[in-house]
Amino acid sequence: MRGALARCGRTVRRHLLRDIRRRTARLAGAADPEAFGERVRRKLKRLGDRYTQRAAAV
Repeated sequence: MRGALARCGRTVRRHLLRDIRRRTARLAGAADPEAFGERVRRKLKRLGDRYTQRAAAV
């Protein structure tokens, strides 16, 4: 039961974040808010991975 709730929470969080990125892109005037939000998501993930790698190297 607990694992199912955790998975459900991650799904809800993922959808909320996607909606926030899409709205922000729309407000910024992006021609395609969905694509722009996806690029932002990938960049943040890449930067987070880089940060984690550098922190582990210290």
